[in-house]
Amino acid sequence: MIASCLPEKLRVWEPDNSTEHLARKLNCSSFMASLLWMRGVDEEAAACERKKWIKPDLDYWLDSVDLGPASAKACDIWSGIGEGANVVVYGDYDVDGISSTTFMMELALQRGARVRYYIPHRYNQGYGFHPSVVKAIAGSGCKCDLLVVVDCGTQNADAALYAKSCGIPVIIFDHHLARGKLAAGDALINPQIEGNELARDLCAAGVVWCWAWKNEIAPRDWLLNHLDLAALATVADCVPMSSPVNRAIVREGIAAMRRSPRAGLQALMRGMDMDPSSIDSDSLAMRIIPCLNAAGRLELADLAMKLFFPKGDVWEHARKLIELNRRRRDLSTKIINDVDAGISSNARYRHVLFGREWPAGVLSSVASHVCASRDVPIVLAAPAQPPLVRGTLRVPAGVDAEAILSAISNDLASWGGHRMAAGFSVNADKWDEVRDKLEELLANAKGTAVKEDILYWSPAELDITAWKDAERLGPFGVGNPHPRLFCANKGRINAEPLGRKGNHIRIFVEGCEILGFSGEHLLKSDFSPSGWVYKPRINFWRYSESLQLVLEKVVVSGS
Repeated sequence: MIASCLPEKLRVWEPDNSTEHLARKLNCSSFMASLLWMRGVDEEAAACERKKWIKPDLDYWLDSVDLGPASAKACDIWSGIGEGANVVVYGDYDVDGISSTTFMMELALQRGARVRYYIPHRYNQGYGFHPSVVKAIAGSGCKCDLLVVVDCGTQNADAALYAKSCGIPVIIFDHHLARGKLAAGDALINPQIEGNELARDLCAAGVVWCWAWKNEIAPRDWLLNHLDLAALATVADCVPMSSPVNRAIVREGIAAMRRSPRAGLQALMRGMDMDPSSIDSDSLAMRIIPCLNAAGRLELADLAMKLFFPKGDVWEHARKLIELNRRRRDLSTKIINDVDAGISSNARYRHVLFGREWPAGVLSSVASHVCASRDVPIVLAAPAQPPLVRGTLRVPAGVDAEAILSAISNDLASWGGHRMAAGFSVNADKWDEVRDKLEELLANAKGTAVKEDILYWSPAELDITAWKDAERLGPFGVGNPHPRLFCANKGRINAEPLGRKGNHIRIFVEGCEILGFSGEHLLKSDFSPSGWVYKPRINFWRYSESLQLVLEKVVVSGS
């Protein structure tokens, strides 16, 4: 269903003459100049801002990335790995973890090493670098010349210390916030510790790839052809797309996917009737990434790894991932209904909800949905491997998820995350106490009222050429949102049903068509909206492309 919003939730920007001057200065369309103007770019800043916003050059910005002094130390250790060396890569079960694990394995194989990987079970073990796994590696009878930990490990001092006692050298590549006692590995590369701002915006796969590039770990042509994994992880981990490095990584990585998609990704795309040549950041975020994540959420992340390192029938692996994602969607819908009922019941707990039958692996995406749709902090929790309860926390802008969990850290078995998203585990016998504390903290947490920036633009003044020009500001994501446009409603709604079941609509505004998916309820409404919020996109159909305008929100008055 298409959402409604009040005018006071929007900050509508109406272009003035300055945008025309900016367009001439940058030699771009008035439309793109208006989008840049919204981002604070003016004529004086045009020269330097152009490098940052308009199709940022990967090579140029990589020179400015500083991962910290541990980067050189890791390079020295890596240079000691030769033909036939035994390398183990330890990763995480989300797309960033899977991608960085795969890329590090490819680097080891490129060097002639023998390599194997380990990814913990989300339900049985949970997030992090675990001493029990180090013990298993040390006692397996297979020599380990180097253990590389990716997308976790910064806080796991006990596991790093145990590896050291076993004589196993450890390199850790991570990007999560660092606090308290840090892991004393042979090299800990985490830009949050000593990196610069550009480096701190990277996901884990981005950290590993940039390290390889800056230290010439592999030929640069090879690295560019293997940038697909870093692009996939950058989109999946929702790191800032205001970073020119991240946008350049995603753009070049998608180009690599289009040129020569991995066999597993190609099978996944074909299974979802996707044309590899038309893949973009939206299709990664909405279709590919949820399928890859479904493996770790409902079963084992190994299934996604089999797509990257094809083993057996890759088409069967892709089919199973697509089916798992369907199951995840069905479970998510049920949990969302349970949460909505719980919040609406005026029960004692309105921010911290527990489901005895909920699968813990699905809760993070549901919590994100609930937080975004209701603009409230939310914890969803479920039983995990006894005796633990696992929970996931999502907060709106202005609330610090890490600070909330830090306040009760003495009661938790483990925890970690970012300012807006975090996870934790707690012993079941302490859950009631922790739940009460979290409910109080979240009930008193005050977010920051954030207005959505919208450009006032008539659909009649936008064509596919102008939009393609504006796409040079992408890829879009966190910190660089997909442009949303506003046009006023100047009279009676002129709309008609669309689709086989009539559950979609098309609205005619100033002679142009705006599509409203699942918008049939608007035909039955007697209200008169003050305007429409819509977004442009390129629609690919039978090897042709066209500009499509999609209705996002209906703007209504509060009276």
